[in-house]
Amino acid sequence: MRKRTGLLKIGGVLLCAAVSTAVWSQTRSPSAEGNADKQRPHVVLITVDTLRADHLSSYGYHLKTSPVMDQLAEDGVRFDRAYSAIPMTGPSHFSMFTGRYPQEHGARINGVSLPGNSKWLTVPQVLRRFGYTSGAFVSAWPLVGRLTRLDRHFDHYDEEMERSYQLVHSMRWAEDVTGPALRWLDEHQDEQSLFLWVHYFDPHEPYNLRKEFADPEQIREPHPESLPKNEEIANRVRKYDSEIGYADRHIGRLLDRIDKLGMRDNTLVVLLSDHGEGLGEQGFVGHGRWLYESTVRVPWIMRLPGTIDPGTVIDRNVSIMDLAPTLLDLAVPEFREESELTITFAGRSQVAAITQDAEAQSRQVRFVSFDGKKGFLPKWMSWIWKPNSGLPFRIGKLDGNMKVIWTPGEERFEVFDLAQDPFEVKTQFLVANDRRYKFEEAAFERWFEATDLAESESRLTKRDTEILESLGYIND
Repeated sequence: MRKRTGLLKIGGVLLCAAVSTAVWSQTRSPSAEGNADKQRPHVVLITVDTLRADHLSSYGYHLKTSPVMDQLAEDGVRFDRAYSAIPMTGPSHFSMFTGRYPQEHGARINGVSLPGNSKWLTVPQVLRRFGYTSGAFVSAWPLVGRLTRLDRHFDHYDEEMERSYQLVHSMRWAEDVTGPALRWLDEHQDEQSLFLWVHYFDPHEPYNLRKEFADPEQIREPHPESLPKNEEIANRVRKYDSEIGYADRHIGRLLDRIDKLGMRDNTLVVLLSDHGEGLGEQGFVGHGRWLYESTVRVPWIMRLPGTIDPGTVIDRNVSIMDLAPTLLDLAVPEFREESELTITFAGRSQVAAITQDAEAQSRQVRFVSFDGKKGFLPKWMSWIWKPNSGLPFRIGKLDGNMKVIWTPGEERFEVFDLAQDPFEVKTQFLVANDRRYKFEEAAFERWFEATDLAESESRLTKRDTEILESLGYIND
C-alpha cells in the first residue's frame, strides 16, 4: 500500500470535524417536546441476519419461502439491488445506523464498539433526540450491548440469549425474540413515538431444519446456474430456506400485532439484512471475507401507508448505508434543520426515489471485508493492541452492472458483468502485470485512504471470542 499523503490525512480530519457530536445530550430535546402535538410515525426496524436477497420469493427465488416479507414488499417499496457495506453482523449494523463505511465508523470486525470519541451519531441517538421511546431486541452475541455499546442509545435493550451452541449461550430463535418484542409493543402502544428494533438470527449457521417450512411451494423454475448440484449443497440449502420460512412466520406475528394495535397507518416498517450467505457458489460457504453477490446483496423493504405507494420497486444500486438518511428523512425530516445537529452520511437518502419525486440516482456502491482480530488484553493495556490498519482483506465496487473485487494480498482483481453473468460464474481476472490492474489498484487505494478514519474499541473477552468462533466469525 502506498503511504498516505499529508493531504489525505488533513482531508480525513476535516471530514471528521464536519460532524459535530463532541457534546451531545442523551435526553429528549426541547424541539422534541415542542413538537409533541405533531404525530411522527412509529418506526419498526427488522433486521434478519444472513438473509440473502435471492432466496426470497419477491426477489425471484423459485420457492415460496417468504410470504410475509413478500406481502410487505407488495404493500410498500422493495429495493431490488441493495448491498451490504460489509458481510459481518456487528460492523454492518453500525453502517446501517451511522450511514458510514466500517473504516469510517471504526467497527471493522465483530466484538467491537464505535470509538469512545466517535464523530458519528447513530439512528437511535437521533430518534431519541426527537422524543422517540426506543426498544431493541437482539438475538445474537455480536450485538450484545457490552460489546457494541448500542444499549446506551435505547431505553430498553433486550439481549437474553435463550439457546446454546457449543456449550455457550450465544443466540436465540425467532420465537424467543418475538414474544418479548410483542410485550414491549403492548406496554408502550400509547407512547407518542416508538422506535422498535427486532433482530432475527435464524438464517445464520448453524441451520436447523424447520420441518414445517422445509418444502415450500415451487412458484417458478429454478435457474440452472444458481448452485452446483450435489446432495450436501441441496441439504444445506433446504435447511437455510426452512430457517427463512420460520423467521418469516414470526415476522408475521410482529406485523399482525402492529395491525391489531391500530398502528399500521402510522408506522414505518423497515426490513433488511446485514449481509447474505454463501451456500456453495464459487466453492464458498458462509460469509465474512468474500464479496460475491451471495454475501453482499441483501433484501431491503419499507412500508409507510400514505407515503410509500404499494408495489414500488427501486431497481438502481443502493447500499444499506442509505438506511440512516432514508429512515430519518421519513421519520423526523426536521433533523436536517436541527441547529445543534450536524450530520453527514456516506449513504444517500432514497426518499425522493421512494416517493417518486425523482428517479434513484446511479452511483457506485462499495463493500469491504477485513481480516484479523485483536487480542485479549485488558483495556488499560490497549496501547499495545495490534491495530486494525492497512488495506482491507477485500474491497469491491459495483458501478451499474459492472462489479470488481480486489484481493490486495493476492494481487488479483475479479471482474463481472452482472447483466450477462448474475451468478458470477464467468470471472475475468486482472493480475499485477496488467495495465488495467494498476489503474484499478490506484483508484481503490485512493478511495480507501480517503475514508480510513477511525479505529474501533475492542471489548472482547476470551469467552466472547470462543462464542464468535463457534458462530464462524473468527478464523485464526
